[in-house]
Amino acid sequence: MRLDLYAFVAVGVEHRLDSLKLVALDAALRRRAQASLPMGAVYEEPRVEAILDHLRAFLQGQGLRKKALLGLGFSDFIPHDIGTGHKFKSIWMPGWGSVNIKGLIEQALKLDTQIMRCTDAFSLAERVFGGCRTLDSFITVQLDAGIGVSVFHDGFFLRGSTDIFGELGHTVYDEQGEICKCGNRGCLETIAGVEAIIRKVQDNVDRTYFHTLDGEAGITLEDVIRNAQEGNKLALLALNEAAKAIGNTLAIVVNVLGITRIVLYGRLVLAGDLLRQQLLSSIRQHCVYPLNQDTEVCLSELDEFAAAAGSAYGVLRAHFGRSLGDTSHLGR
Repeated sequence: MRLDLYAFVAVGVEHRLDSLKLVALDAALRRRAQASLPMGAVYEEPRVEAILDHLRAFLQGQGLRKKALLGLGFSDFIPHDIGTGHKFKSIWMPGWGSVNIKGLIEQALKLDTQIMRCTDAFSLAERVFGGCRTLDSFITVQLDAGIGVSVFHDGFFLRGSTDIFGELGHTVYDEQGEICKCGNRGCLETIAGVEAIIRKVQDNVDRTYFHTLDGEAGITLEDVIRNAQEGNKLALLALNEAAKAIGNTLAIVVNVLGITRIVLYGRLVLAGDLLRQQLLSSIRQHCVYPLNQDTEVCLSELDEFAAAAGSAYGVLRAHFGRSLGDTSHLGR
């Protein structure tokens, strides 16, 4: 008897600082529902309750309890003990403490829950739904307020011996640079994080020569990118310095791993080829031959729900086996 893949569903979550992305994905790899829900300035126990309330409403609103709901994948920007679901203290949300989000979800919703990093969840989505369907190895880089990296290899993403990994943004790039929120000085994020780019322009801008979408509000990343595309030297300098720093740092990663496909995602990819070309130039300058010739840098074409979809896919694959993502007819 042929298995009805449409009958089996997993829920995927991406927990962001400002929002919660939710996707219901069936075993035929089709999205049955998705939602983006605001989180706001809510922390500690109230934040956990807000997450649980959003999940309850999503499950009920989509009638998912009536289907063969296999479990929930929860991807996060905050480090966890992946096995237990305990959050580590976070520089993003001081005072959060060690919250067992896996245990709390399982207790409140009676759903088996799988925890992963958001960059890893995005890597799974890129492998199943994106431009890396035929690749065995690639590097995924998140370029946003934070800068994270995930390495996909031989069917899954790589992890170290601890649950702190992928923190490319906290690689020290300039020992004389600005102090980073992590306590080091000159981390890559202080040069190439979205907030760092905006701040560099904001601190030096002449409003006479700089166009903003909303003259009363502060400068946004979109403003920086648009002005750079129009030839504004300050905006171009901020973006080029960021791209060069990212490229120089990634060149070390490529030299160590020998993986030549790099996929970029996050808000900074809105800069398009302004970002990609400078970044690729830095990689080619600093990688050894033939890696400097073979390395490709591409901008992901997946949408804002990709990490949530990747989280859901992780649950489905744990249930059905690794072949789920390799079946050519699925997801069409």
